[in-house]
Parts: sequence; C-alpha cells; structure tokens
Amino acid sequence: MAEETQDRLGTFTWTEIGVGDLDRATAFYAAVFGWQVEPFGEDYRIASAHGRQVAGLYRWQVPLPDGVRVYVQVADLEATLARVEAAGGTVERARTAIAPEMGWWADFRDIDGTLLGLTTDQPA
Repeated sequence: MAEETQDRLGTFTWTEIGVGDLDRATAFYAAVFGWQVEPFGEDYRIASAHGRQVAGLYRWQVPLPDGVRVYVQVADLEATLARVEAAGGTVERARTAIAPEMGWWADFRDIDGTLLGLTTDQPA
C-alpha cells in the first residue's frame, strides 16, 4: 500500500451533504463559503475551495436525520453566520467556546435543514 494511502487510513476523506434542490444548494454554499460547484452526473455536484475538492452535494428525496456532523473552518465566524442567514439558512448555535487553546464553534442549518458546524481559532 502506498505511503500516502497508509497515512489516510482511519481518517475522514470526504464529506457529502444531502440537499433537496441542487441548484438552490449550489447558490447557498457559493454564497456562504465561496465554493465553486460543478456538476458530476445527474444528481451530484462536486464543491471546491482554493482549487481543492472539499465536498459532494447529492439530491435526496426525504429529510435526513441529523447524524454525522461536519465542521468547516472559517476565519470570521460572525461574518459566515451572517452569510448563512442572508442566503436563507438559520443559525442554530452562535459562537461557543471549545476551550481556550482550541477556538470556537457554531452550528447552522442550510436551506434544506441539514445541520453543519463551523469552527474558528479567531476571536470575535
């Protein structure tokens, strides 16, 4: 097994977000994180940031329960939460301290109600 593959064993390597409407979700995530989103087949999209693939968006027919939580690192937590609301999402939990040496987190729901988290090491 290649060394690079060995280093990735047991780690998260991909994130997928279930959405109700791919076009609407593409606009939402582009507005919130600046992701570039490209089609990948009929019911799937690949999101990229800074030239690197970061997540997949897939179409689902019924609401998914809150299960695995994913967190996106951001520089300005409050500005990102403001973009979430401006794009039609809702803030579930505002800035919350993790620990002094670890930074802060927040939760939001996207336009389809999917729960995601944000983290930052930058103070408000």
